[in-house]
This record gives sequence, structure tokens and C-alpha cells, in this order.
Amino acid sequence: MKQIEYIGTGEISKLAEIVRELAPKKVFLVTGKKSYDASGASQSVANALAEINVLSYSNFGALLLQEDVQKGIGAYTAFGPDLVVAVGGGHVIDMAKAINFLASKKPLVAIPTTAGTGSEATQFAVVYKNGLKTSLESPEMLPTFAIVDPELVMSVPKDIAIASALDALCQSIESVWSRRATDESRLYARQALELIWRNIISAIEERDPAAVAALSIGAHLAGKAITISKTTACHAFSYGLTYHFKVPHGIAAAIFLPGVWKYNDFNYPDASINEVSIKELLKRFDILALSQWGITAADLPSLVAEVNVERLDNNPRTISQEGISRFYSEVL
Repeated sequence: MKQIEYIGTGEISKLAEIVRELAPKKVFLVTGKKSYDASGASQSVANALAEINVLSYSNFGALLLQEDVQKGIGAYTAFGPDLVVAVGGGHVIDMAKAINFLASKKPLVAIPTTAGTGSEATQFAVVYKNGLKTSLESPEMLPTFAIVDPELVMSVPKDIAIASALDALCQSIESVWSRRATDESRLYARQALELIWRNIISAIEERDPAAVAALSIGAHLAGKAITISKTTACHAFSYGLTYHFKVPHGIAAAIFLPGVWKYNDFNYPDASINEVSIKELLKRFDILALSQWGITAADLPSLVAEVNVERLDNNPRTISQEGISRFYSEVL
């Protein structure tokens, strides 16, 4: 299925056009909690859905737990929507995708309010089952419409903006070197990386509108890249950190990026993007070590045991169990 994309400032207005075209009687609206109002999306969405029966759903946390998805399926099924609209960060869009896919597969409009995860452009959703990361994946999970409006990202708190942007940075780089990369995915990934790298500091530290817009587009392109190539070692190492220690996902992946870059012996055509410059970027954002989140050497064996093998297998160089332990130790 080919996705219809609306990208640019003010494109949130396209939601009203989509609604007029599809003429749904019932809309299942999945949103974040504070972010929905803070982003400025709520009024535009309310106007677009003014004459429609809407069930708003936000009864879940930042991690997609299987039990929360099941609750959402129950609410969705009882309501019986014709259209799903998701407005929020990656976990919000993933939740909407998972519920919609498992319950009914209605048209879905994804509207990100962070510049990071690229979930609006992917055909999978991360769900945690019994503490372990699993992925739902199908071409039918790709949102029918993606609305990427940089204005909705301007109010994101700095800590969330950093984690989201670093997630997109990791996605773009990992997609370039992934074993599953194709010419198409590398094209998206390189475009994404150039936009993200040139604009990440101005977007986060200065909230420069042009930089935020570029970062939003870069994150969307990174999502398009990983839906083909998938991610690799950095993401494989990240999931236990997020689930058990609440390390924000993008940070949990990015903290490994310099080490994995060195291990993969990777060289990028733009020489300004390298192991050292990535370390400097992390330091600039005060991301120094896992110990900042209370992680100790005693925690490493369980984290190593939970590394996502599927994502690890995409890495261009094989990493042994001993090697995995070394990667965690190096960032402790």
C-alpha cells in the first residue's frame, strides 16, 4: 500500500479534507495526554471532527504494553469506528497502528507531534510482552495518511526533543549500514541523515522553525528507511534499558552509536559525521553513561540476555555474547 503524505507547515489542515473525502460516521482518536493540547493539534483535530461521533483514547503509558493494546482493542471493537486518527509521539502512533491492525484495519491518519520516531512512516509497531520487546509487522499497518506538520513539534519539551531526534539519527545511520538495506532505503536514510545532522542542534537548542521543519522531514524519511531496512545493533541493545530503567528510547539507542560505528568500521561520505562527532553531540546533550539512570555492573547480565536478536542480526558485523557485554560495559 502506498501512503499518502502531507508534509509541511500548516498541513494539519489536510485532516479536514481527508475527513470530508472519507465521510466517516465514527472516528477512533488516539492521542497523547499533555502533548495533544501542548502541540496545538487539538483545536485543528476538533474542528475537523466536529460533526462526527468521536471516541478519544489515551489510556496507556509511554511504553506499549500488550495488556494496554488489548484494552484498546476492546474499546475500539465496542465503538466500531470507520476511521482511526492518531496524534502524538511514536508510542501513540504505534498504539493506534497495533489496535487498528489487530482489530479491524480501517483507514488510519497518523499525525506526529515529535520529530523522531518516524512511526507514521513504518509498517510495524513495538509492543512489550512480559517485559520483552516484540514487533508487530505487516504492510497493512502502514498508516493510510501521514501528516507531518512541523508546527506541532515546536512545543515539545527539550528532553523529549533530544530523545526523539537521537532516535531518528540512529535510525538513519543504522539504515545505511543494515544488512537488509536496499538502494531505496539507503536513499531515504542518507537524505534523512543529512537533514538531521545539519539541523539537530539548532532545532533543539534554539527551536529554530526552519531547523525543526528539516528535522521533522528527516525523521519521516528515517522512518521510511527503516521500514525497509530495519534497525541494527544500537536498537537491539536499547529495549531493556527503556523497559527496565526508563532510559528514553532514542537515548538508549544513541548511547551505543559511537561504539557500534567504530566496531562496524563505518565511513560516511560526509566526513563531519563520524564516531568522534557523535560522541561530542551526546556530550553536548549531557548523555555520558548508563549510570546516569542508576544502571550498575550488576544489571548487565540480564540486559545482555534480553538483547533483541532479530535487530542484532541486521548489523553488518556479527557481535558475540562477549562482544555484547563489552558494548554495555563501555557505556556504563
